[in-house]
Amino acid sequence: MTWLTHTTFAGLTAWIFDLKVGVAVLGSTAPDWTEDLFGLGEHRGVTHYLVLWFGLVILFLLFALEGFKVAIYPLSFCYGGLSHIFLDMLTKTGIPLVGKKRIRIGGLITTGKISEWIFLVLVVIFLFPLTRLDFKFGYSKWKNYYEQEIIDKKEYEERRFKLW
Repeated sequence: MTWLTHTTFAGLTAWIFDLKVGVAVLGSTAPDWTEDLFGLGEHRGVTHYLVLWFGLVILFLLFALEGFKVAIYPLSFCYGGLSHIFLDMLTKTGIPLVGKKRIRIGGLITTGKISEWIFLVLVVIFLFPLTRLDFKFGYSKWKNYYEQEIIDKKEYEERRFKLW
């Protein structure tokens, strides 16, 4: 996948999961630029291991759940990296598992080709409206305002499903 697909997907889903969007977007490209940073020659090598990014997400999620508020930043970054790995699993090349074995889900997408652009358009069509409708898993700022009695029921009902 190209950086545009990685960053768009990570940004939209990070918003829905109430993570730090900018940090997640940076993390969504990390598996690729860390290859250059550490001088690794193989693309989709060590930096593309699912267990690495999944483990980091779990680790920082545990810290965040324990009340370490600053953990939201590395959690968001690692979530972006994990979203990168997930999207690369959808491509024909897949990601490394062990040795020469690779993980592929479907394998219908080719990086930079029409299949990726169709996928990107579908991601935006399905996820962007959720960001505009204030949809977050179990959270809505308008519902929160209503419960805190900052706005009344009428204003809550008027605003909760508006796109703009």
